[in-house]
Amino acid sequence: MGCGNKKPAETAPNKPDTTSAPEDGDAGATSGAAAEPKKDDCVGFDIGDLETILSKSACEKVGMNPDSAEPVDMKGKLEVTVTASPSKVAPGGKADLLITFANKSKAPLTLYFRTDPVPRFEVEAYTAKGKRADVPAGNPPALPAGVSQPPPAEAKTAYVTLAANGTARVRRTWDAVKMKWAPEKAKGTPPEKGFPRKPAGNLGKGKYVIKVVTPLVGVAPDGEKEPAAPKTDIEVGS
Repeated sequence: MGCGNKKPAETAPNKPDTTSAPEDGDAGATSGAAAEPKKDDCVGFDIGDLETILSKSACEKVGMNPDSAEPVDMKGKLEVTVTASPSKVAPGGKADLLITFANKSKAPLTLYFRTDPVPRFEVEAYTAKGKRADVPAGNPPALPAGVSQPPPAEAKTAYVTLAANGTARVRRTWDAVKMKWAPEKAKGTPPEKGFPRKPAGNLGKGKYVIKVVTPLVGVAPDGEKEPAAPKTDIEVGS
């Protein structure tokens, strides 16, 4: 009895600290500080490299078949554009393309993309009359004897969530050249890319419509009749 008035023992001045130190990356775990929430790799406001995000295993939508995705109404929510720099190139010249997916709404927007095993953003060129300008005339030739393309890869679905008013971008280049069939490249060309081609001289002068066929699944931007395939004009001249 009466021990409530006993003076606490003082800590020895040189007594070593026996408290376990936090492991690397766990700083503050024993100090009572709240741990920071884990970053979601598939969510962003200003995504500069969409392809890298879609290629992450964490961003795969398991169990979703991209070929049977239900259409989604994106009116007033999604805008997909492509811009070219420069917009005029010399025959055989090169233009940089910037494809932008913009969330025009004030709420997060999740987009789904086909991967096989990577997301494919294919560039197509058309004449002013709507004729394809970057593929050879006629049907592809037969493959050389003993040569075959590899089997198609399994189609999967990846997703990204854009924050309110957020954007995601993809970069491509376009060369103002004509193409010819290249059956000798079939052995190493994934069938998803179509029959292999190679450059065969410069495109003639004139105005061309450049279209980027994106792997966006199940939606068409407002005013478009096909899934996101933005277009821009490029002039080929001297």
